[in-house]
Parts: sequence; structure tokens; C-alpha cells
Amino acid sequence: MSSAERVEEMADREAIRELPLRYCDAVWRQDADAVAELYTKDGAFDAGVGTGEVQGRDAIRQYLADTLPGGRPLPFIHNHVFDIEGDRARGRCSVEIRMTVDGERRTGVGFYEDEYLRDAGRWRFRARRVTLLESPF
Repeated sequence: MSSAERVEEMADREAIRELPLRYCDAVWRQDADAVAELYTKDGAFDAGVGTGEVQGRDAIRQYLADTLPGGRPLPFIHNHVFDIEGDRARGRCSVEIRMTVDGERRTGVGFYEDEYLRDAGRWRFRARRVTLLESPF
């Protein structure tokens, strides 16, 4: 592997590592637009709470605009691992979700299974599915 290829791989890895971090930051700020922009135009999101998969950036934006203000979830990402295969990658990361529901503090834990895609030179989520092992809802 040449030096240029190593630098490109390092840049790709950093960009993918940053996606879940930006996701958490935007959720904390309740910024549905910022979260939606992290997805490809035809991206998919499954919140793992029985609502099913939301397909497409615009639908994801609307889903988040409708649901984020309800409980103000605060997700914390841990143990992010992934494999890159050209312009695609797959990964997982653990999540701890803190929130207040009806004045009661709750914590949930689980993990995200992610598919990433290089989209117009930028890494984005192609699909994001959460599995909650302990739900805060």
C-alpha cells in the first residue's frame, strides 16, 4: 500500500468514525435537519421501537422532527468498529441512551448496526438500525 493510499484510508476511517458522533450531537441539539443530512438521499433508519424502518432522507427528517422533542434522548456512542470495502463500509457501535420520561430519568442500552456509503465524496449512513437491549421508553 502506498503512502497516498494509507492517507486516504486514514481519512476514510476518520470520516466514518465521525458519523455516529455527529449523529449524537445533532440528536442532543434536536436538529432533525442535521441528522437527516448524515444519511444518503435514499437512506434508511430503524429506531428499534416497533415503528418500522423509515426510508429516505426527507422521511427521516420528518420522523425525527416529530419524535425528538418528545423525550429529548441523549445518546452516547461506545465501541465503534467497522470494515471498509471500497466506497461501502459496515459497522457497529454500542449506545447508551439517557432521557427523561414523565419527569423520570431513564437509561437504555443497545447497539447500532450501520451501513455507510461514500456519497458524492462524503461518507454517510446508508442504513442505521438500533437494537435496544434495555429500552428507556
